[in-house]
Formats: sequence, C-alpha cells, structure tokens
Amino acid sequence: MNRVENRLKTFIEMLNRENDLLDSLVEIGDKKRQLIILGEVKELDKLIQKEGIVLSNLDKQEGARFKLQQELSVAWGMKPEELVATELLKRLSGKHEDLYKPMQEAIERLDYNLTRLKAINSHNHDLLEHSLDFIAMMESMITGDSAGVYSDNGSKIDEAAPAVLAICWIERCNRHALK
Repeated sequence: MNRVENRLKTFIEMLNRENDLLDSLVEIGDKKRQLIILGEVKELDKLIQKEGIVLSNLDKQEGARFKLQQELSVAWGMKPEELVATELLKRLSGKHEDLYKPMQEAIERLDYNLTRLKAINSHNHDLLEHSLDFIAMMESMITGDSAGVYSDNGSKIDEAAPAVLAICWIERCNRHALK
C-alpha cells in the first residue's frame, strides 16, 4: 500500500470521527431545544458546557483533517483549496476504487450532518429569541414600563390589553415550539 493510499484511508477515518462528533452536536442540539422549551436554565447551562467540549474536539479534528488534506493536495500537485469533495472523489474513481464508496459515504454523511445541525441551531436560536422577547414583555408589564394601548385620540383605552397580549404571546410561542 502506497503513502497516498494510507493518507486517503486516514482521511476517511477522520471524516468518520468528525461525523461522530457532529452526531453528538445534533443530539445536544435536540436536548437544548427541549430544555429551552421547558425553561430549564441550569440544565441548559450544563449542556452548553458539554457542547463546548465537543466543539473543541471537533475543532482539533478539523485541524488535523485540513492538514492531511493539504498533504494530499501536495501529493497530487494541486492547491489545498482545489481539493474539494468532488475533486477528491474524482481522484479516487480511477486509482483507488476500493476507497471511493467509503469516502463518498463519509462525505454525504458530513453534508447531511451539517445541514441537520444548521436547522437545529436555527430553530433553537428562534426559540431563544422568542423567550427573550417574552421575558422583556413580561418585565415591562411588571415594572409598569409598558407603552400602553391608546385610542385614535390619544387616550389610554384598556389596561387589561397587556395581559391579553401576554396570553397571546405564550400561545404563539407554544405553537412555534411544537413545529
């Protein structure tokens, strides 16, 4: 087995380890969503710390993978930024046919995991934004720092309106959380 083939096998192993770490981040993201919905701040904080450890490991793995990608690009006489997934698979389809399928599966899994993680993070971000908006509204109602509801002629018309708005806001947040 030649040196390039060894590097390719190591590259596939690295992609699989990155995918395992991304699977962990997806699982953490799902748990975070539940904790956000339930308002479990302490548990959410613990989970965020765990997430930080996984992210640190992913960063190290990604650095090692990038270094190996640079070595492969040099071995093939190309710039590292030119060695994208399609080019890598094209290079494997000729001389290293036995590595093509494992590489393709690792790359497809990576794409799938990144798409999933992006969607989960976006949803969690939206939930946090809704929670923060709700907290600000409730704080405003409690401290009496709300703008109030006024008629066309400028007179205050309904003191109960903020409470009705709060109930509507809670229902809206609950519907959004169930999506």
